[in-house]
Order: sequence, then C-alpha cells, then structure tokens
Amino acid sequence: MRRGLLSWDEAEVPADVLDARVEKLRAAMSAARMDALLLYNNFPRPAAVSWLTHFIPYWSQGVLVLPARGAPEYFVSLSKRVAGWIDETSHIGGIVSTPRPGVDLAKRLEGSKRVGVLELNRLPGGIAHPLLAGLPGVELVDATDMYCAVRHPADATEVAISRKAATLARDCLDGAYEHSEYTQTGPLTAAIEGPARLAGAEEVIVEFAADLAENTVLRRLDGTFDLGDTYALRISLAYKGHWIRIGRTYGTERLDEWVAGSLTAILDGETVPGLGTPGVTLEACMGSAPLTAVQALPNGAVGAASLTLSVGGETHLVGIPVLNEDGTVAPLI
Repeated sequence: MRRGLLSWDEAEVPADVLDARVEKLRAAMSAARMDALLLYNNFPRPAAVSWLTHFIPYWSQGVLVLPARGAPEYFVSLSKRVAGWIDETSHIGGIVSTPRPGVDLAKRLEGSKRVGVLELNRLPGGIAHPLLAGLPGVELVDATDMYCAVRHPADATEVAISRKAATLARDCLDGAYEHSEYTQTGPLTAAIEGPARLAGAEEVIVEFAADLAENTVLRRLDGTFDLGDTYALRISLAYKGHWIRIGRTYGTERLDEWVAGSLTAILDGETVPGLGTPGVTLEACMGSAPLTAVQALPNGAVGAASLTLSVGGETHLVGIPVLNEDGTVAPLI
C-alpha cells in the first residue's frame, strides 16, 4: 500500500493541463476510429491514468474510460466511501464504485464498435472476459502505440513537476549525509525517506548494493544491513504522479557530477578518457508503468539513465534523471 501524501494541488497541476492531455488523446482516438479508450491502473501501474486525471491509487485496481465525447469516467474496485477522496484528488468526470468492473464497463460501452485498450495484452482476465461477454461483436484494439505517440513530448507541467521531484530526491540525499556517517542501510533509508515524505512525496523507494565488493546489484532490502567500504544506492521517488531516479556510489571518489557533465557523450558512444565501456539502461514512462526500459528515449521524454561504470578497477553505479530535448539527452537538473 502506498503510504505517502496523495493530494491534488491545482497550482502545480492545473485542470486545464489535464483537459488538454485528454483532448490530445481524444484527437488520436478519432483518427483511429475508436469509440472509447480504456486505461487500466493499479498500485504498480498508475502512470497513464494519473497523467490524464491526476488520480494516484494507494491500492486496488480500476479502469478509466475515455469516451469519444464527454468527460472521462473511472470504474474502480473500491467501496463508495472512497469515491469522495478520489474526487478530491483527481480531475475525473464520473466515478463508478463496483465489485464487477468488467460487467459494468460492458454496460457503459454498449453500442460501441471499436474500443482501444492501453496494453491490451495486460488487461486482467477478470475484467477482459466479462467485458467481451457483454459486448458481442466489439473490436478491442491495442492502443499502446497511439498512447505513446500522444504521451511524448512531455508538456511544460510534466517537466516542471519532474524537476521538482528530482530536486527533492537530490536534496534529501544530500541532507542525509550532511552531518552523519552511515554504516547501516536502515538508518540511511530513514534519513532519506522521512524528509522526502514530509515534503509531499507519495512514494520513496531506496535500493542498495550494500557492498560493491560482494555484489553490484541494486535491491530493496528488508531489515538493516551493514554497508561495505564501497556501496551504492538508488532512490526512486514519486511526486504528484511523476517518477524519477537518482543513484550514487559512496566510499570512493564520487563520479555523479562528472558523469552528469559527460552524459551526452557517454550516451552517444563517444570515448570518454578514463572510462571503459559503460553499461547503460534508459527508462521512460511509456504506458501504465511509471518507468519502462527503452532502447532510446522518445523526443521530449523525461526519463532515467542508470549507468554501471568501471573506473580504475572500481565499480560505480550512477543514476541521473534526464530529459531528451530534440535528440540530446541531458540531465534534468
């Protein structure tokens, strides 16, 4: 269950920005001859629905219906007592609380001939089967490519909120180390996560490679573990539905600022003095998941670059929030 603050600040995410996203997607639906578009969400897959409505689930599942005309409607597997909270924290035309979302979606879409579904092959069977049974003859089409084409480039609001999330993560990381030396994962996690949640982050995930001499894989650790002489950590932080990642290596010379300054050259495959061939993972929001690994960032996309570097025989793990501006991927902050 998500534990952070879930609220909607219209000064940060104005309603007209959300309306513009809906209309942009609706124009693409019209070109594809879709009567409606369905977007599924749950706890680990909130991104598409939150991008359109600002709604961020703390658990359970739901389906957003974007009709060819009219306001979006949200069919959610939560009791009616939660509908007021959903309405307060989002910009949705109607909320339907139902234990049978597939059945009620079929009733809502009666008469439709062609319905798009974001990530059709990932729509749960408990929703898909009654939906199909209630809509004989309807054509369900995968709308993932269409959605991605609309989703990028990011608008100014998304870039601004992502920058705020990245700045918050960086400042909490810097603040944790300002007056303390850490020897264990638990106290360090608390020193990072506490201030971030107090500042409004709805999710903070801290992963460790607690001893790089033993293992270079970043993982969430349950409990408290000793930190090695050199270790790495990565923060994945969500603020107003926008996710970023920041990673650093400690116990040796810090390279994150140097890597940020050389990032464009590294990603372009240029030779950087003193640096071997880096391992690079790029991620962006491509659908319902907040971050998905991609071969290349779409133009205008906010994303994350995770790098594994070998310098002087030492392994360094670095994570940098990035923005692709006209084909040039550069640090977001």
